[in-house]
Amino acid sequence: MLKFKPFTLDQQIYNLSHLNAFYTEFVQVATKSQSEKRYRCLIEFGTHCFTKSPNVHKGETLANFDNSLHYVTDKEIRLFCPERYQLSLKLPEILRNLDKHKCYFTSANDKFLTISIQNQQGEMVDYEIYFSLKKSKTCDVHIFINSAYLRSLDYRPNKTMLRRKPVSLFVLLHNTITNKRIKRPV
Repeated sequence: MLKFKPFTLDQQIYNLSHLNAFYTEFVQVATKSQSEKRYRCLIEFGTHCFTKSPNVHKGETLANFDNSLHYVTDKEIRLFCPERYQLSLKLPEILRNLDKHKCYFTSANDKFLTISIQNQQGEMVDYEIYFSLKKSKTCDVHIFINSAYLRSLDYRPNKTMLRRKPVSLFVLLHNTITNKRIKRPV
Protein backbone atom coordinates (compact mmCIF):
# COMPACT_ATOMS: atom_id res chain seq x y z
CA MET A 1 0.00 0.00 0.00
CA LEU A 2 1.21 3.45 -0.91
CA LYS A 3 2.60 5.68 1.84
CA PHE A 4 3.83 9.22 1.26
CA LYS A 5 6.80 10.80 3.00
CA PRO A 6 6.53 14.41 4.21
CA PHE A 7 7.50 17.15 1.76
CA THR A 8 9.55 20.16 2.90
CA LEU A 9 9.28 23.55 1.21
CA ASP A 10 10.77 26.77 2.61
CA GLN A 11 11.44 25.04 5.94
CA GLN A 12 7.75 24.11 6.25
CA ILE A 13 6.98 20.40 6.51
CA TYR A 14 3.89 19.20 4.65
CA ASN A 15 2.67 15.97 6.18
CA LEU A 16 1.21 13.72 3.47
CA SER A 17 0.17 10.82 5.70
CA HIS A 18 -3.52 11.74 5.25
CA LEU A 19 -3.08 10.39 1.70
CA ASN A 20 -1.76 7.00 2.78
CA ALA A 21 -3.91 4.17 1.41
CA PHE A 22 -6.75 2.93 3.62
CA TYR A 23 -9.65 0.49 3.62
CA THR A 24 -13.26 1.56 3.93
CA GLU A 25 -16.63 -0.08 3.51
CA PHE A 26 -19.65 1.13 1.58
CA VAL A 27 -23.06 -0.29 2.54
CA GLN A 28 -25.89 -0.41 0.03
CA VAL A 29 -29.09 -0.52 2.07
CA ALA A 30 -31.59 -3.29 1.51
CA THR A 31 -34.66 -2.70 -0.61
CA LYS A 32 -37.84 -4.75 -0.99
CA SER A 33 -36.27 -6.71 -3.83
CA GLN A 34 -32.62 -6.73 -2.78
CA SER A 35 -30.74 -7.55 0.40
CA GLU A 36 -28.09 -5.28 1.89
CA LYS A 37 -24.73 -5.33 0.10
CA ARG A 38 -21.37 -4.45 1.62
CA TYR A 39 -18.35 -3.45 -0.44
CA ARG A 40 -14.92 -3.40 1.19
CA CYS A 41 -12.69 -1.05 -0.77
CA LEU A 42 -9.06 -0.01 -0.77
CA ILE A 43 -8.68 3.73 -1.37
CA GLU A 44 -5.31 4.78 -2.76
CA PHE A 45 -4.15 8.25 -3.82
CA GLY A 46 -1.81 9.38 -6.57
CA THR A 47 0.64 12.26 -6.40
CA HIS A 48 -1.53 14.38 -8.70
CA CYS A 49 -3.73 15.07 -5.66
CA PHE A 50 -1.06 17.42 -4.25
CA THR A 51 1.18 18.19 -7.24
CA LYS A 52 0.67 19.80 -10.63
CA SER A 53 2.45 19.94 -13.95
CA PRO A 54 3.92 23.11 -15.44
CA ASN A 55 1.34 25.11 -17.40
CA VAL A 56 2.05 24.22 -21.03
CA HIS A 57 -0.47 26.85 -22.19
CA LYS A 58 1.89 29.46 -20.76
CA GLY A 59 4.98 27.72 -22.14
CA GLU A 60 6.17 26.60 -18.69
CA THR A 61 8.54 23.69 -18.12
CA LEU A 62 10.04 22.21 -14.95
CA ALA A 63 13.15 24.31 -15.64
CA ASN A 64 11.08 27.44 -14.91
CA PHE A 65 10.63 26.38 -11.28
CA ASP A 66 13.02 26.11 -8.38
CA ASN A 67 14.10 22.54 -7.62
CA SER A 68 12.68 22.91 -4.12
CA LEU A 69 9.19 22.67 -5.67
CA HIS A 70 9.99 19.44 -7.52
CA TYR A 71 8.24 16.36 -6.20
CA VAL A 72 10.16 13.41 -7.60
CA THR A 73 8.87 9.84 -7.96
CA ASP A 74 10.17 6.84 -9.91
CA LYS A 75 7.75 7.72 -12.73
CA GLU A 76 7.79 11.50 -12.98
CA ILE A 77 8.74 14.90 -11.64
CA ARG A 78 5.90 17.30 -10.82
CA LEU A 79 5.52 20.54 -8.90
CA PHE A 80 4.35 20.51 -5.30
CA CYS A 81 1.17 22.62 -5.16
CA PRO A 82 0.21 24.16 -1.77
CA GLU A 83 -3.39 24.74 -2.98
CA ARG A 84 -3.85 21.12 -4.04
CA TYR A 85 -2.19 20.00 -0.82
CA GLN A 86 -4.63 22.08 1.27
CA LEU A 87 -7.60 20.64 -0.62
CA SER A 88 -6.19 17.12 -0.34
CA LEU A 89 -6.67 17.29 3.43
CA LYS A 90 -10.39 16.88 2.70
CA LEU A 91 -9.96 13.88 0.40
CA PRO A 92 -10.03 11.01 2.94
CA GLU A 93 -13.34 12.22 4.38
CA ILE A 94 -14.80 12.86 0.92
CA LEU A 95 -13.78 9.36 -0.18
CA ARG A 96 -15.15 7.70 2.95
CA ASN A 97 -18.50 9.26 1.96
CA LEU A 98 -18.19 8.69 -1.77
CA ASP A 99 -21.49 6.80 -1.82
CA LYS A 100 -23.27 10.01 -0.79
CA HIS A 101 -21.94 12.00 -3.76
CA LYS A 102 -22.96 11.90 -7.39
CA CYS A 103 -20.40 10.32 -9.68
CA TYR A 104 -20.02 11.30 -13.32
CA PHE A 105 -18.14 9.88 -16.25
CA THR A 106 -15.37 11.92 -17.76
CA SER A 107 -14.31 11.55 -21.36
CA ALA A 108 -12.25 8.50 -20.38
CA ASN A 109 -14.29 5.35 -19.83
CA ASP A 110 -12.50 4.25 -16.67
CA LYS A 111 -12.62 7.53 -14.75
CA PHE A 112 -15.36 9.22 -12.82
CA LEU A 113 -15.63 12.39 -10.82
CA THR A 114 -17.43 13.94 -7.91
CA ILE A 115 -17.65 17.65 -7.28
CA SER A 116 -18.85 20.60 -5.20
CA ILE A 117 -17.11 21.63 -2.00
CA GLN A 118 -16.98 24.86 -0.07
CA ASN A 119 -13.79 26.88 -0.51
CA GLN A 120 -12.16 29.11 2.12
CA GLN A 121 -14.36 32.04 1.04
CA GLY A 122 -17.52 29.99 1.64
CA GLU A 123 -18.30 29.64 -2.07
CA MET A 124 -19.24 26.35 -3.69
CA VAL A 125 -16.55 25.36 -6.18
CA ASP A 126 -15.91 22.40 -8.44
CA TYR A 127 -13.35 20.14 -6.80
CA GLU A 128 -12.81 17.46 -9.36
CA ILE A 129 -11.77 14.04 -8.12
CA TYR A 130 -10.81 11.60 -10.82
CA PHE A 131 -10.71 7.94 -9.89
CA SER A 132 -10.63 4.50 -11.42
CA LEU A 133 -11.87 1.19 -10.11
CA LYS A 134 -10.64 -2.35 -10.48
CA LYS A 135 -11.35 -5.67 -8.87
CA SER A 136 -9.01 -6.33 -5.97
CA LYS A 137 -7.38 -9.44 -4.51
CA THR A 138 -7.22 -7.97 -0.99
CA CYS A 139 -10.79 -6.63 -0.84
CA ASP A 140 -13.73 -6.14 -3.21
CA VAL A 141 -12.65 -3.07 -5.18
CA HIS A 142 -9.49 -0.98 -5.43
CA ILE A 143 -10.34 2.70 -5.94
CA PHE A 144 -7.37 4.72 -7.16
CA ILE A 145 -7.59 8.51 -6.97
CA ASN A 146 -5.74 9.62 -10.09
CA SER A 147 -6.03 13.35 -9.48
CA ALA A 148 -7.97 16.00 -7.57
CA TYR A 149 -8.01 19.74 -8.20
CA LEU A 150 -10.12 22.84 -8.68
CA ARG A 151 -10.97 23.42 -12.31
CA SER A 152 -8.95 26.33 -13.65
CA LEU A 153 -9.40 28.09 -16.96
CA ASP A 154 -5.77 29.12 -16.52
CA TYR A 155 -4.68 25.54 -17.23
CA ARG A 156 -7.30 24.45 -19.73
CA PRO A 157 -8.77 27.56 -21.30
CA ASN A 158 -10.77 25.77 -24.00
CA LYS A 159 -11.92 22.81 -21.96
CA THR A 160 -15.28 22.92 -20.27
CA MET A 161 -16.45 20.08 -18.12
CA LEU A 162 -19.11 17.91 -19.70
CA ARG A 163 -21.42 16.41 -17.12
CA ARG A 164 -23.40 13.45 -18.25
CA LYS A 165 -26.06 11.68 -16.22
CA PRO A 166 -24.84 10.74 -12.77
CA VAL A 167 -24.10 7.12 -11.98
CA SER A 168 -24.38 5.55 -8.53
CA LEU A 169 -21.21 4.44 -6.79
CA PHE A 170 -23.00 1.17 -6.05
CA VAL A 171 -23.51 0.52 -9.77
CA LEU A 172 -19.80 1.16 -10.30
CA LEU A 173 -18.81 -1.16 -7.44
CA HIS A 174 -21.22 -3.95 -8.41
CA ASN A 175 -20.22 -3.88 -12.06
CA THR A 176 -16.53 -3.84 -11.17
CA ILE A 177 -16.89 -6.92 -8.94
CA THR A 178 -19.01 -8.83 -11.46
CA ASN A 179 -16.81 -7.84 -14.43
CA LYS A 180 -19.73 -6.10 -16.13
CA ARG A 181 -18.90 -3.31 -18.51
CA ILE A 182 -19.89 0.03 -17.07
CA LYS A 183 -21.89 1.80 -19.73
CA ARG A 184 -21.17 5.48 -20.00
CA PRO A 185 -24.40 7.52 -19.83
CA VAL A 186 -25.02 9.72 -22.85
